[in-house]
Amino acid sequence: MADRIQTASRGGQIAGLMLAAIVTATTIVRPAEGEVRRTYPDVVLGWAKTTACDGHTGTFHGVALAPGQVFTATECQEMLSADLRKTWDAEAACMPMERLNQNQAGAILDLGFNIGAGAVCRSSIPGKVRAGQYAAACATIAQFDHAGGKDCHDAANHCAGIITRRAHETALCMRQP
Repeated sequence: MADRIQTASRGGQIAGLMLAAIVTATTIVRPAEGEVRRTYPDVVLGWAKTTACDGHTGTFHGVALAPGQVFTATECQEMLSADLRKTWDAEAACMPMERLNQNQAGAILDLGFNIGAGAVCRSSIPGKVRAGQYAAACATIAQFDHAGGKDCHDAANHCAGIITRRAHETALCMRQP
C-alpha cells in the first residue's frame, strides 16, 4: 500500500514538473516563434514544412496543415500545448526529466520543441542529466547554433534569432527557480 502511495505521489510530482516546464518553455517559445494564426512556410524548408501558430507543423485534428489555413488563439494554444507535451514525452523517454528543476526542464523542453526531441536525445544532454551534471547539460544548449546547416553566428545566414533563443534557453536553464 505504501509503495502505491509513493508511486502515485511520484507520478503527481512528475506531472506537476511537466506542467510547470510547459508553462516555462512557453515563455521562450511564444516570443521566439511568434504566434501567427495562419499557415506559413518554414524559415528553412519553406512550404515543404508548412507551419502555423507558434511553430506547429504536421497536422491539426488529423488534417495536414496546408497553405491558406487560419486558426484562432485557442486553436494555437491547443497546438502548442500538445506539441510541448509530445516533446516532453519524447525527452522523458531518453533522460530522467524528473531530476531537473522547473527552469532546466523548461529550457531543455524548448530546445527539443525547436530542434526536435530526437536531436536532444542523441546529444550529450541526456548523459549529463543522468550523471547529475546539470550545469554542463545547460551549457550544451548553446552548441545548437545552426539552422538548416547554416551557422547562425554569421549574419549573412539570417538566423541570428537562433543565437538569441539559445542564450535565453541557457540563461533560463542556469537560473534557480
